[in-house]
Amino acid sequence: MKAIVYEGPEKLVYQDVSEVKPGTGEVKIRVKACGICGSDVHGYLGLTGRRLEPMIMGHEFAGVIVETGDGVRKAVPGDRVAVYPVDFCGECKMCREGNVHLCMNKKAYGVLDVDGAFAEYICVPEKCCFPLKEEISWAIGSLMEPLAVAYRGVSHAGELEGKNVLLIGTGTIGLLALACVKMKNPAKILVSDLSGSRLELAKKMGADVLINPGKEDFKKKVLEETDGLGADVAIEAVGATPTVQQAMSALAFGGKAVWIGNNKPMVEINMQEIVTRELSVFGSFLYGYGEFKEVVEMLNSGSLNVKPLISREIRLEQVPEYFEKLAHQPGELVKVVITDK
Repeated sequence: MKAIVYEGPEKLVYQDVSEVKPGTGEVKIRVKACGICGSDVHGYLGLTGRRLEPMIMGHEFAGVIVETGDGVRKAVPGDRVAVYPVDFCGECKMCREGNVHLCMNKKAYGVLDVDGAFAEYICVPEKCCFPLKEEISWAIGSLMEPLAVAYRGVSHAGELEGKNVLLIGTGTIGLLALACVKMKNPAKILVSDLSGSRLELAKKMGADVLINPGKEDFKKKVLEETDGLGADVAIEAVGATPTVQQAMSALAFGGKAVWIGNNKPMVEINMQEIVTRELSVFGSFLYGYGEFKEVVEMLNSGSLNVKPLISREIRLEQVPEYFEKLAHQPGELVKVVITDK
């Protein structure tokens, strides 16, 4: 079968690899769509230490079951599925508490030395497969994983109905967070980014106010749009000092910040601002099994508007070319999805 093999920093090769065979409790999936994640691009550049060559990346995927191993109870060939990309043990302390995404023995597909879905086929446990309705496109089906990241982050913000929500950063996670916030009927959604094209994309997905801090006074604009009070909730989806500082400075007294961005290991913030204005900060990482199930149900129901963020659908053999673009000259590309048409 064909796959994209990561052989070291900035080296991806489209080549033949050994055919995969489902083990006990596993299903073999023909990969119909797999998104390219920002973490894949960082891994491609050799910046994270979380892609250990030689390996196959890809953890945002959906496909059709073509074969089942011994012990599979319900899945059958022909089933359309979105895949929870973590094999968890179900026995460790974290799993017993329901936090399977923090499993102490987990195996994350497409991460470290575990092969993922930049390939024609992959085998995963049946428990990781969730039904995907016929009317949901494969490309949309591949968004389940990043959508679950955004969904968990937004859930930390609590009840949003009637509140002013600021979202900073319009990459894939930020835009998916916008879709999740929109479902909660806030009074107003303000979105900030330096990219005019991405702000326009945010507008298509439901943003009420667009702010480009490179062209206007960020805090002044936030205050103008919130009756001088500031945002009730700020969701930071970049993970760098300037944007974290913006998020904190724009909050109303007693406001809440949710940090989803995970870019820089250290950021500098004004602690007195947090203390004297009694601000709350919540970190959000990955997603749970139950949350993944919930976002699958939401996308299957058609209740989320996520199609606008898919910039391009490409073939598997085009992956090396597009990684080069995403790493060095992404332009207006937001989400690139590999599809098998």
